[in-house]
Amino acid sequence: MGRLEDKVAIVTGAASGIGKATMAKLVAEGATVVCADIDDDAGRAAVAEVGGAACFFHCDVGELAQVEATVTFAVAEFGGLDIIHNNALWSGGGPVHLISPEDWDKSMRVMLTGVFYGCRAALPQLVARGGGSIVNTASVEAFGGEMFASPYTTAKAGVVNFTRNVAIEYGRLGVRANAICPGNIETPLFEKFLGAVPRTRAQIADLAAIGRIIRPDEIANVVAFLCSDEASAITGAAIVVDGGLTSFMNLSGHRPLEGL
Repeated sequence: MGRLEDKVAIVTGAASGIGKATMAKLVAEGATVVCADIDDDAGRAAVAEVGGAACFFHCDVGELAQVEATVTFAVAEFGGLDIIHNNALWSGGGPVHLISPEDWDKSMRVMLTGVFYGCRAALPQLVARGGGSIVNTASVEAFGGEMFASPYTTAKAGVVNFTRNVAIEYGRLGVRANAICPGNIETPLFEKFLGAVPRTRAQIADLAAIGRIIRPDEIANVVAFLCSDEASAITGAAIVVDGGLTSFMNLSGHRPLEGL
């Protein structure tokens, strides 16, 4: 028996990266998972690769009607909803004075309003089941600025505090809500990031205490834990999963120990 046996979950942005890894992990733990994504081909391919109790449903998280339709589908098809992982991502960037209003609005719509829509649509169903778990993807950049990334950092900071509000409002109805805050993760987005920054992959890996880039499955493991009964006392938390990136200022210039 998996930790999530007989649970029904929705994972947004599950066609690739963290979302795909989370879908695979939740299925492995016994859950039935709806892969909700705007990319139909990649979403169906991800479901086929994961196999098991996974299915695809087209969803633009920036459209409330589509998010509600995804929740309705999960409930009608599988009898209820226990988990939602709001993970979809789209972000513009650049110097603030050059960011277009359209890119700013789309960034907020997908990364912040989309999380609100996911919670808004899922909460009545989670409460109806006697409780459930919400996991929202934020970022370590919720806690600090980053050059040319103001839409991203702003939205992710909003996700952290919005998650806290959900936790305190619905905790006594059996719903737990937490945010995960990843650092640098081996995803298609990270590959695009590498093509636009001065640092190399090796230099970025060296910024973390563990000296490497984190794998998507390592984030998925944390999501699965937060969705399980093992995390029954954890809610309103912003869980940093960054390999020690934000703990390692390295102002001294000393190298981490690599042997004794």
